[in-house]
Amino acid sequence: MTLKSIRGQFAILFLSFFLLVVISTGVIYWALNSQKTDAIIINLAGRQRMLTQQMTWLALNAPEREDLGHAIRQFELTLQALREGGIVLDSASQAVTLPPAPDAELAEQLTEATETWASFREKLAILRSTPVNDMTWIETANHLQTESPVILAQLDAIVMAFEQRAEAKVARLFWLELGFTSLAFLLLVGGYQLTRRRILAPLAELGISTKRIGQGDFSHPIQLAHEDEFGQLAEIFENMRGELALARELLEDRVARRTRELSVAFEFSQEIVAQLDLAHLLQSVTERTQTLMHADSVALCLLNADKAVLELVANRGARSNILQIRQPIDEGLAERVFETGLALADENTCSGCKFLAAQGPGHCLAAPLKVGEQYLGALCISRRGEQIFDEDEKRALTLLVNAAAIAIVNANLAASERREAQQVAVLAERERLAAELHDHLAQTLSFMRIKTGRVREAITESQPTKADEELTRLQSALDMAYTQVREALAGLRQPVPVGDDLAQKLIACKVEFENHAELPLILNIEHPEAMELPSNVQGQIIHIIRGALSNIHRHAHASFVQVHVKRQTNQAIFIVEDDGHGFDPQVALDDHHLGLHIMRTRAERSGGKLTVESTPGHGTRVSCCFPLQK
Repeated sequence: MTLKSIRGQFAILFLSFFLLVVISTGVIYWALNSQKTDAIIINLAGRQRMLTQQMTWLALNAPEREDLGHAIRQFELTLQALREGGIVLDSASQAVTLPPAPDAELAEQLTEATETWASFREKLAILRSTPVNDMTWIETANHLQTESPVILAQLDAIVMAFEQRAEAKVARLFWLELGFTSLAFLLLVGGYQLTRRRILAPLAELGISTKRIGQGDFSHPIQLAHEDEFGQLAEIFENMRGELALARELLEDRVARRTRELSVAFEFSQEIVAQLDLAHLLQSVTERTQTLMHADSVALCLLNADKAVLELVANRGARSNILQIRQPIDEGLAERVFETGLALADENTCSGCKFLAAQGPGHCLAAPLKVGEQYLGALCISRRGEQIFDEDEKRALTLLVNAAAIAIVNANLAASERREAQQVAVLAERERLAAELHDHLAQTLSFMRIKTGRVREAITESQPTKADEELTRLQSALDMAYTQVREALAGLRQPVPVGDDLAQKLIACKVEFENHAELPLILNIEHPEAMELPSNVQGQIIHIIRGALSNIHRHAHASFVQVHVKRQTNQAIFIVEDDGHGFDPQVALDDHHLGLHIMRTRAERSGGKLTVESTPGHGTRVSCCFPLQK
């Protein structure tokens, strides 16, 4: 560290400021202690004058009192401590240590006072030992009164001398602190100038240069004519500027090359992800991989069901007609690929891969086909010659196999969904056929069973006319059953039209029920707007009402049946109720009660809700509600 360096100059500046603070603090501390001592000395010197007056009064008025002796001893000890230094008691009876007289002049004054005190003390002793009003006592008292003003004047001079010296110390302290303050101000000004010249100005220049570098402008060199740390920093920034300029050129070339490759990879990923046919997808993966990676051969292998063997399912290369090659995953490069989950390069023929070995010596690169934690297989490429695969090509292959893995999963899912959709369609068709047969054919067959019983009764009772009428109705029911079976099998049932046809269908249901059950039905359409529903919903409502009426006909033995249509807020409500035998709804939830299950399914399929309320012996109430369109 030299004086030319910033650290050296600032070290001197801070050291000077530190020494100034330390010295100034020490001087102030010394001055405060000195002022405290001076105050004690002035106080004790002033007390000597008070003791002199006290001793004079006691000697003249009460010489026998002990206070006179105590005052004499205290005065004498204090006078000695003021002149020679020592320990003495202050006014609070606290022991204080006094320094000797500060100079010869004050010491001489204290000596004169001591000599006067010796004479004064002798007279005090005579007054204490001589009877009062004796001639000796009277003469001594007169001399004491004469010397008392003298010693008082000497003590006043001593107090004034101490006060003058204390004031002189305060004045010196003021000028000393003023000097310290001025020196501190000069140091601050010098520090500011040094900071501005040696730090702020170079920082501003470096800031401009670094801002240009940050904006990508590497054409302006950094020039800073300093031989200190900032000069070294400027040199480092200049070297960095040159390296960044060179690195940017290399990076731009590299980015341009990789952008072209990634664009091809992205287009390829979009193509293979959109491909849902697995065979075409696998072939497309190998073809585009060979083009993108400039490879001589490509092999795509998938894991078998046991996840232990790789099987070659697609390939491209000089011998691309080889398939069904199998290789365990715990051998060669495949083992390392599945252990690390990364794209790995090998300098030989992929450590024994039969397909790649047939392509000739060279370099190969393998990457796992992986989705999450699930491994699907591996994609391997080889290149003849000495050109090895770099890190960029490893990343490109990793992106490609990730897209290929997702596409393979999508293709498998699409195939699985197609199979599931076919199964769902078959089940839905079965469910539709069951509902159609239950809602139409089952009711018709039930009607035919009743009519057959009546025909048997008419024949038994020899009523040919009644039997003929029942046979006619039975023939009509057979024709209807035949038509219903054909329509159910062909799926030709059409939804009920919208508009007023729902009311007409309800009336047709009423007529049909009354003819079959020979029981009156009350149809109460309270709110016609409740029937403004989509055609598919209207068709389901008709089926539900027919199913409910069929259950009443077959099981309820009712004497009163009513169908009620109303609107409540934004809901259309259809109610079918009777006063028949009723049943337990919980028991009806059994799978054997197909009718209620179909009715509930029809309601839920159309966005509605079916509610069944019944008690054995107290009738049944079936209500279904559907939301009205706004």
